[in-house]
Amino acid sequence: MIHIRVLIGLPAYNEEAGIASVLRKIAKLKEISKYDIEVIVVNDGSIDNTGDIVLNISNHNAFIKLLNHETNRGLGEAVKTILHYAIDNLDNNDVLITLDADNTHDPLLIEAMLDKLTDQNLDLVVASRFTKGGREIGLSNIRKMYSRGAKYYFKLFFPIHNLNDYSSGFRAYRVSMLKEAQNKWNDLVTTDGFDCMAEIAAKFSKMQIRAGEVPLVLHYDYKEGKSKMRIGKTVKGYFSLLSKVKRI
Repeated sequence: MIHIRVLIGLPAYNEEAGIASVLRKIAKLKEISKYDIEVIVVNDGSIDNTGDIVLNISNHNAFIKLLNHETNRGLGEAVKTILHYAIDNLDNNDVLITLDADNTHDPLLIEAMLDKLTDQNLDLVVASRFTKGGREIGLSNIRKMYSRGAKYYFKLFFPIHNLNDYSSGFRAYRVSMLKEAQNKWNDLVTTDGFDCMAEIAAKFSKMQIRAGEVPLVLHYDYKEGKSKMRIGKTVKGYFSLLSKVKRI
């Protein structure tokens, strides 16, 4: 049986309220998981106690590593740091998991994502609000409208079989596909904003990618603090992909 390392990457900016809870849940997952789990947290120039909290936890848990951006560069840059770390440090059969650090994603779902990816020999598994069993709790109607509009936009212009949720940041990537995509596009992420996840999926749509989804119950009611997403900038970023991704 091939040994698979699983790297969980968490981009974090001012997440002192929820980051400890997320890491405790991941530690609980590691205890029961059949996979070899490691964690990196990219502290993206937080001005609260996020870095100190993660450092303290990592000092008592060798499988957790903290990477720091000295200043806040944006979600896209934090995700780019995670992707580059995975590409540089993992083998082709290994898996990168990304999820939010604000307690809205349940790390215990990771085991099902990994099982689906390995059992069905997929390149990408997304925890999706838009597959059977998925839903959103505590999200405003306007945000729901935007997320569903994005779904149909991406399905029209950047279709990927079996993928409906293009903006979800809760994903499992086979590292071989990340390396192939990096070679094709040079930079998988060229934005610093929340549209970075959609950019990755849009670029994957131009490749022979095998994708699948597991249902996600997005608990926005568990989120601590205000949303950092700027809807106008994100929507503008989505439309820019029409020219950006079709260059190749």
